[in-house]
Amino acid sequence: MVHMSDHEIVEHYRRDGYVVVEDVVDDADLDPMRGFIAAAVDRYASEQHARGGLASLHAGEPFERRYAAICEEQGISPRDWGFGLFGPEFYGLYTHPGILRTVGLLLGEEVSVIASPSLRQKLPGSVLTSFPWHQDSHYFDQTEVHRMEKHTEDLHMVSVWVPLVPATLENGCCWVIPGSHRWGLLDAMRGEDRNVRISEDVEARGTPVPVPVPVGGAFFFTNLTVHASKQNTTRHCRWSVDFRFMPSPSSAALDDRVRMQAEFVENGCLAAGDVPFAVLPEKARPTWPQWEASVSQHRASMVA
Repeated sequence: MVHMSDHEIVEHYRRDGYVVVEDVVDDADLDPMRGFIAAAVDRYASEQHARGGLASLHAGEPFERRYAAICEEQGISPRDWGFGLFGPEFYGLYTHPGILRTVGLLLGEEVSVIASPSLRQKLPGSVLTSFPWHQDSHYFDQTEVHRMEKHTEDLHMVSVWVPLVPATLENGCCWVIPGSHRWGLLDAMRGEDRNVRISEDVEARGTPVPVPVPVGGAFFFTNLTVHASKQNTTRHCRWSVDFRFMPSPSSAALDDRVRMQAEFVENGCLAAGDVPFAVLPEKARPTWPQWEASVSQHRASMVA
């Protein structure tokens, strides 16, 4: 077990563009997210079974295996999680003290969570749930297939990747090219499969390293850090959740260019029905009921 000082965390992050911090969250703190997933998988299995789409509920399978078993029986390999990405479980991770403490070291005192998370169900042998080399900025900037855009090259965002089961080489942990965050925002395009691919051979510029993460740890990296993930060679799902933080657009410390890029990200989230909110300082942070109400109001206004 590696315990890092605040100085070591910041130095590693600045040097390599990422850092893995162990013991950021307690295992029990992840139970609400696991429960959220388990309940959604159970609903899906029950609905499919009732319609004749499943011969078995696979109810006796463990958390890591059940959804994989269901997908195997149905012969499917979904790229994305399609059962919701909003609830107190997500709010609990966005505002978790251990996560915010590290984010504060990396981003400063005025921070907002983008609140547009990804829940990853990396399925056994799935090509669709393996991601080619990319920078997270690409997924904000490349909104259309085969059209290259750059909007966030000066905005410092911190991605936080939290495993719900151990992330290992065997089940498809992330890979990263240390120091690649200093290459700037590289040319890339979104393909027909919705994955973004960098146009150059990044492995010719740097040496990839795997980033296994134990349960309770978190992988923090910049929006310009080149990273990827490979196939899961086990029989179980590699469950993880990731989300991003950025300087609050209202921060007086931002220059006009960076503020415009932060507003671009914020507006993109709002257009998708998500509502970013301030997490630091604590006094600026809404409670879960307050944020829930603002999201409900925003989504209702979109429908109207």
